[in-house]
Amino acid sequence: MREFLSLIINPIPVLYLLLLVGFILFGLNRKRTGKIIVLIAGLWFFIISTPFLPKIIIKSLESQYPQLTDSNIKTLHNSCNIIVLGSGLTDDKNLSPNNQLNSIGLSRLVEGIRIHRMIPDSKLILSGYGGRSELSNALVYYRTALIMGIDSASMVIQSLPSNTRMEAEEYVKNFGTENKLIVVTSANHMPRAIMLFHKVGIDAIAAPANFFLKYGSHKYPWRWIPSSENVVIMEAAIHEELGILWEKLGGQ
Repeated sequence: MREFLSLIINPIPVLYLLLLVGFILFGLNRKRTGKIIVLIAGLWFFIISTPFLPKIIIKSLESQYPQLTDSNIKTLHNSCNIIVLGSGLTDDKNLSPNNQLNSIGLSRLVEGIRIHRMIPDSKLILSGYGGRSELSNALVYYRTALIMGIDSASMVIQSLPSNTRMEAEEYVKNFGTENKLIVVTSANHMPRAIMLFHKVGIDAIAAPANFFLKYGSHKYPWRWIPSSENVVIMEAAIHEELGILWEKLGGQ
């Protein structure tokens, strides 16, 4: 149900729905109402394709947990676990494992490996199912980590969970709640992930990756014009805000 709601209230489906309703009203000779709906659709397109609202919402998510710094990592116990949450992949056999991962998953895995290398005895837990793919997200993470020089003995695969709630539950089933846990996921997804791990009894340490907002010294002069990048940011923000609301309402 949550996935269905997330799909239909995403920015582009909402835009198409408004346009469809507007054109139907034109066909029914209700031109004045139809014009109003089409104007609302145009306003909605302006809102989702310019950076103002998308970046305000995504900033409210990404700013809750800063990146885990080297100095923070060095203070952590050597026996802690690090879980890299699943994202997405392709099972294209013509591609190497690192290229089978989507950019989100690759960013998460690299961050997990960075932390793992700084904590000698940590366990790297690679999570995520494959959906309709022949390969699981966890297995492709594992194969990519091997390419990057990670010892197979220090990794564990969680191939069954299909969402973050299930990843948290599967982790507790396999490892309990005693060991300190670092959760690696996208910065915008981190608030919901921490909430779900807290629900299963784990006060996890956040290690966000894959930030949408990056503040460099150079300011692109045309950054305020409409772009598809802003639509992507808006989609990610709406998806996470809906997911957080769903969890607060006790959704399964």
